[in-house]
Amino acid sequence: MAEIIHKELSYAVRGVLFDVHNQLGPLLPEKFYQEAVAIGLEAKGIACETEKRFAVHYCGVEVGRYFVDVWVEGGQLLLELKVAPAILPIHQAQAISYLKVTDADLALVVNFGAKSLEDVRLPNRVRGETAVPHPPPSQPPVNVPFPKLATEIMNCLHRVHLALGPGFLHQVYRGASMVELRQQSIGFSYIKESPIYYQGVDLGKHETRLILVEDNILVAAFAVKENDESLKARLRSQLRRHNKELGILANFYGAKLDISLVRRATTN
Repeated sequence: MAEIIHKELSYAVRGVLFDVHNQLGPLLPEKFYQEAVAIGLEAKGIACETEKRFAVHYCGVEVGRYFVDVWVEGGQLLLELKVAPAILPIHQAQAISYLKVTDADLALVVNFGAKSLEDVRLPNRVRGETAVPHPPPSQPPVNVPFPKLATEIMNCLHRVHLALGPGFLHQVYRGASMVELRQQSIGFSYIKESPIYYQGVDLGKHETRLILVEDNILVAAFAVKENDESLKARLRSQLRRHNKELGILANFYGAKLDISLVRRATTN
């Protein structure tokens, strides 16, 4: 039988978690549980830190930061707190991403959103993995401009998602995508802002944060729970604004990368 990692510490921490849930009840904002858990742990002599900052690296380049909800005993355990109807596979996938970044021994996904406390233990089984994985090659899109370049970009985006996993902010995935494009010797520029005009009048600049690849394809890398049609409409507006024919929406939120090709006139 495999040894349970940090058995005594886990038992003590779970006691605090159950007490917090019993005292506060479910469905409060997450910050209340975070603070209460820290108070409970410290009362038991368990060292912890909330919102501990870690740098996120991709191919050796820092691409953003991640903040641990509760960092316990110097990384023996990290707590990922949720207020949701139930613990979902995506929550566990995010915790695995955080184990990669922090190198903690163990993650505990804790849900305060249900009638009873829910928790899932995830030992660090990704420790030492440094190579960027190779995803299955993307199928070349049909009936779009620049199909070869589009395929190369999609392969880059898949590599980023496989290496980092879900659970980070937009800027992490944008930064990592640009690192991967550079690794593959694919030219790009970063468009932070775009001018907005109406009937020839300059209305000012709007934050854009798009990657223009080889001066041909606009790439929007982001992480949102709901990827609705408004995002495609927004990218289509940017295509018109920059006089480009094809854009790629890459949503890194889920356990699987969600890619959509957007034409200036139609969506594929």
